Amino acid sequence: MPAFALALLIAVSLSPENARGDGPKDNDVRNVRPVPPPGFEIDAASRARLQQSTQELASAIEALRGRTDARTRLVLVDVEVFHRAVDIALRYDEFFSAEDVGRAERLLKFGRDRAEALAQGEAPWLRAAGPTVLGYRSSIDGTVQPYGVFVPESWSPKVPGRSRLDTWFHGRGETLSELRFIDGALSSGGPFIRPDTFVLQPYGRYNNGSRFAGETDFFESLADLKRRFPIDEDRIVIRGFSLGGATAWHLTAHYAADWAASAPGAGFSETRDFLTGFQGEELHPPWWEEKLWQLYDSPAYVENFRNVPLVAYSGEIDRQKQAADVMAKALGAIGIELRHIIGPNTAHAYHPDAITQINALIDPLAARGRETLPRTITVTTPTLKYNRQAWLQIDAFDRHWEKSTVTASLKDGGPI
Repeated sequence: MPAFALALLIAVSLSPENARGDGPKDNDVRNVRPVPPPGFEIDAASRARLQQSTQELASAIEALRGRTDARTRLVLVDVEVFHRAVDIALRYDEFFSAEDVGRAERLLKFGRDRAEALAQGEAPWLRAAGPTVLGYRSSIDGTVQPYGVFVPESWSPKVPGRSRLDTWFHGRGETLSELRFIDGALSSGGPFIRPDTFVLQPYGRYNNGSRFAGETDFFESLADLKRRFPIDEDRIVIRGFSLGGATAWHLTAHYAADWAASAPGAGFSETRDFLTGFQGEELHPPWWEEKLWQLYDSPAYVENFRNVPLVAYSGEIDRQKQAADVMAKALGAIGIELRHIIGPNTAHAYHPDAITQINALIDPLAARGRETLPRTITVTTPTLKYNRQAWLQIDAFDRHWEKSTVTASLKDGGPI
């Protein structure tokens, strides 16, 4: 099974909708409903109009592809993402409401405007502040993939220095097509816009919580953003909510030493307790399947959280508070107290006061930045896929899929 297909199956099995009784029970895949759901049938005139406009944009892209200047080669993907989003929606009937027709028309106009500017040797969208959408070409399959960026008002290519970057990972939505993602990212940088701070919003191929192909997509979009803008690698903050919170738990557990701080909101952080407690499923996995849960279960990497400041958030009455509760227990077992901001009488959302509290904790951590050469570092992992933190790497195991932990310190003027 392709990794992306497997990721989608996992996304379905871990969805809150399944917990409400709308999804499969007892691992009965016969009851899995299609994801995404069937699309909305748009009228023939709208389809014909969109198809013509999409073809016109494709022709403009093809003409630009024949140019040899470096500017066009580097940023043509920023035009292609708009064509791809509408083309996919037309090919696979990914219009989920009548409003998607208007979204498609807006995206095609963006694409045409960018194509016309690029034909004149200009890329004005790279100089504008506020939310925008850029693209990169995936190493996985050669497709162009979109990501959202919020550019702070204070940034200018003429001003020296590097800027803080926050990520914002989107929540789960079964109708979150590329069309809808791009349309949303063009209008918002997420709920945590901070002064002098870029925000990266990866699409991550729909709803896989940045697992499998989505993980590669995140790091490729991050690399592409660094190529275009002066990002301070020591001041990157990981943020996300709901499925995006699950992404934040995952990327923090596996790459803790890469970030200045992490602020996951809700989400899920492991498999067994989530499926049995949150979703009420009865699990009877074979032993090898339960072993492999460790690939992404954050408690399996709990010692890595020694390498990064962590501020979790949950609504007081949100059932997905379960994720932070699980991690608080795992962290407590190794002597770490989780900073857990709780929105009073709040379900699956950020309480306004909590946003202020979270920013008050995260902003100083981001200003300080990660420690570039940590004196002490810990690596814990059951797999060599995630075998490195900062300068410490595990190269071999006596036994795979049994958690191994190494802590090492640098002594002044002496050995490791």
